Parts: sequence; C-alpha cells; structure tokens
Amino acid sequence: MDYEEVIGTIGGCGLYQRLMLAFLFSSTIMDGLQVGSMVFIAPDLDYRCAIPGYDNDTYKIQSEIHEELINEYIPKSEDEGEVVYEKCLIYFNSTENGNRTTQKCSSWVYDKTNTHTSITSQLNLVCDKAILARYTISVYFLGCLFAMVVCGILSDRFGRKKVIIVCLFLEGSTGIAMAFISNIYAIYALRFITAVGGSGSYVPSIVLASEVSSADSRMKSSIAIQMVVTVGYLIVCLLTYFVRTWRTLMIIISTPSLVFAIVYLCFLDESPRWLLNKKRTKDANLILSNIAKLNKTVLPQTEIVNISSSNEKKVEIWKMFTIPQLLKRTLILMLNWAIVSLVYYGLTLNIGKLYGNFYMNFFLNSVVEFPANILCILLLNRVGRKKMHASLMVLAGVACIAGIFPVLYGNKAHRWILTASSMLGRMFITSAFSIVYLYTLELYPTCIRNGALGTMSTFARVGGSVAPYILNFSDLVSGKVGRIMPMILMGPLSVIAGLLSLLLPETNNRKMMDNFSDLTESGQLEFAVKKDEVVKEESQTKQPKQSAEVTKF
Repeated sequence: MDYEEVIGTIGGCGLYQRLMLAFLFSSTIMDGLQVGSMVFIAPDLDYRCAIPGYDNDTYKIQSEIHEELINEYIPKSEDEGEVVYEKCLIYFNSTENGNRTTQKCSSWVYDKTNTHTSITSQLNLVCDKAILARYTISVYFLGCLFAMVVCGILSDRFGRKKVIIVCLFLEGSTGIAMAFISNIYAIYALRFITAVGGSGSYVPSIVLASEVSSADSRMKSSIAIQMVVTVGYLIVCLLTYFVRTWRTLMIIISTPSLVFAIVYLCFLDESPRWLLNKKRTKDANLILSNIAKLNKTVLPQTEIVNISSSNEKKVEIWKMFTIPQLLKRTLILMLNWAIVSLVYYGLTLNIGKLYGNFYMNFFLNSVVEFPANILCILLLNRVGRKKMHASLMVLAGVACIAGIFPVLYGNKAHRWILTASSMLGRMFITSAFSIVYLYTLELYPTCIRNGALGTMSTFARVGGSVAPYILNFSDLVSGKVGRIMPMILMGPLSVIAGLLSLLLPETNNRKMMDNFSDLTESGQLEFAVKKDEVVKEESQTKQPKQSAEVTKF
C-alpha cells in the first residue's frame, strides 16, 4: 500500500490537516508582511530640493508666501496640465539678462502623505542615490533566490520542520535588528538575511502542506496556504496606515516570527512522507498513527509495514537536467516562474505610480488575490493545471497591454482604466502564481521535489529582482511612454510564457511520483490514456458511418 493510499485511508483532509495548515498559515503571513512592507519602507516618494535658509520648508505648499519662495528657488515644468517641480536642481543665481542658472541641491523635502519616515527619506536616497533605494528591493529578492536554492536542498536533507523553524528565527531577528541600523549597506545585509528567512520557511511550508494532504485535497491546501500571504498584505496595509515610521513597522511585523518559531519547535510535526524517504519508518508510523487518531480513523497495523518509499537515499538535484522528460519540464517552468514573478511583483511595486489613493490602490490590489485563489479552487480540478495556468498567464498579459491605451490616447478622465487593468492583471497573475507552485510539486518526484521547487523558485526571484529595474524605465523615459513602459514589457512576456506552458503534461487527478521509475510509468500511463482517447474518438466517428450504411442497405 503506497503513501497516498494510506493518507487517503486515515483522512487526507481531516482535523489533523486543518490544524497543521493553521500552523503553516502563520509562517506564510509573516512572509506576506515582509514582502508587502517593501512598498512602504523604501517607496517612490515625491520630493524636491529644500529652500535654502527656510527651516520650516515642507513639500506641501503652506501659504502664498511659501509658494512664491518655491517658485523663486525651484525650477518647474508642466505635465498634462499639472505643475511639476524639479527634484534635484535648484536656482542659485541670476545672470544680467535675467536668466537663472541651476545646480544640484544637497537637501530635500519629501511628500509625507503616505509615509512620515522611510529608508528613502531618512537616508536621502534620491537623485543620484535613487538607485540605492531600488537595491533594497533587489537585495531582498536575491535573498529569496539564495533561500530557494539552499533551503530547498537543506529541507530535503534535514527535514521540512527544522528548516522552517531556523528560517523563521532568521526572519524575525534580522527584521528587528534592521530597525536600529542607519547604514544602507548594513540594511542590505540584514534585508538579505530576512528574505532568506521568509522564503526559506515559505517553500517548505507549501511542500509540507501538500505531503500531509491526500491527492483530492492537495490542490486546496496548496492554494489556501498561498491565500494567507494576501492576509499579510492586508495586515501590513492596515499597519502602515496607522504606523507611518518604517523602524516601528519593522519591529511590529518581525517580532511574531520569533514567537512562531518557538511554537513550531514544540508542536509542528515533520512530514511523514519525508521520514519514509529517509527510512525513518518508526517516526513516520508514529505521526501517521497520530493523524489517524485525530481524524478518528484507523490505521491497520498489518498495513503499516507495507508503507514504503523506494526512493534512493541520495538523489542529485542535477538529474532534473539530464532526464529528457524532466529537462523539457524544467526549461519551460524556469521561464514561467521568472515571468510570473516579474509580472506579479512588477504590478505590486507599480502601485505607487497608479492614479488614486495609494493605500486604497494597495488594498484593492491585495484584495483581488482572494477571488483569484478562489477561482483556482473552483476550477483547477475541473479545467486542469495546464489549461488553467496557460489561460491565466495570457489573460494577465492582455490586461497589462490594455493599460497602455488609456494613457497614450486618453485624458485624465480615463486614468482609472490604468488602475483597473493593473488590478485585473494582478488577479490573473496571482492565480497563475498559485497554480505554478502546485503544478511544479506534481511534475517532480518526491526525492527531488523540494529541491526542484527551490530551483524553480530561484528563477522566480530572478524575475522579482528584475522587477524594480523594469519600473525604473518610467524614470528613464519621460512623458506618457515612460509611464506605460513597465506594462509594455510585462504584457507580451506573460503571453509568451503562458503559451509555452501548453507543452507541459497534465497532472490533474494523477498520483504524486515518489522516484524516477514512477516518472517513466507516468509517461507510459499518459501515453496509454491518450491512446485510449484516440481509439474512443475513432470508434465514435466510425459508428455513425456504419449506421448510415445499414439504413441505406
């Protein structure tokens, strides 16, 4: 009796699974808090040079006298009928013919509508140093990339539970430490480790959730745990509305990670599937017995000894690049992971450039993730992984492209269309992101599953690291074209990735593979199923012809 049959017998979606998911949900909330905070701790701020000798200068115009001083010292231009003040230059003298010359300024005032303090404003990461603020986001994704490679392999070797606990501790401790640092390079280092902790706990949590669930409930548990990331976004949106200082925010969102690490140490079980793969049958049977007890089912003693895992003790992750079946999947998934992450985080970070209230835009772009994941739960088993993922990637690309036209050919009255298309694209790409996690889990055998997911997620972090620089095109190209450059780049890439995913095999309602021999059997089974379908179709098409001939005779 194989592992999946055992999980189905003792209850693959019972009380034990619900309690386990409740624990795992907490860690994904922490990851959502850290990712969502990027938009607030290093935001794209409106700013201008400070007026020399004016101690009470603010970005917001205080009075007519204040406005006159601003016009006297700060160069200005007009964009779509609105006055735009120069951010980095200031008038410093006048020539004999009345012309004024400019120079770079060394102090600035910031728009504090959304944040009172941030890394950007406190360290003056603007003008020539603006790229340093972008690096805080890129460094975070590099930390995620490192976690996907290292923590996935460590999780396959040392267990899901240990890696989750260590990573939660790293996430919490470094997040708190960052609140007391004022050196940008030290912030980079701590932000990198915080990302390692966040992503390093997130991926094993998804794997653990899938491995303690039965095949029919695996899809729901995998997507549900990702929905909780959205809860983290909403929480951080609420927090930042009331807590406008970035240091206090970091302490608040990082402290719970330490608490959860202690709770996990005491109460979280290891994956029984992983234990079986490591030949720790006694420990696995104990957990399976506890699952049966909590689910009020019975695990027959005669069948426990027959639960086995034929995986090799040591399996090299590089074999996913040498086996033809896996190589094709790997290359297509690498591209899909990179682009789905690029579009997802690109739309997230682009919220500050949308029209309308910043907090409302962030809230709405987060809320749409709930119907996105509910859509997956309702349709994924009916439509299938392949068709669903491909369709959503194409729709996300079309939504991004649609946001181009109101900016190029519309006016102020049409600005809401750009915001709406961004929200629609966010909903579709969120669904695709949720599916690609589950799809990847089902396309690889247990012996390399976590390592494969980590490898694929590595390319997601590459896409996430590129996202801030994609948005930087808006600053490099002026006018309307610059404003839509991110959409121009993200839209077609999403469509291409979606179409290529149609070359992947379908995994809907198939057993998860344990080893490489299962991969061969899976390929033979898929061929047999297709062959049976062809035979069935041929018999159906021949039948009417035969009937017609009999009637004519």
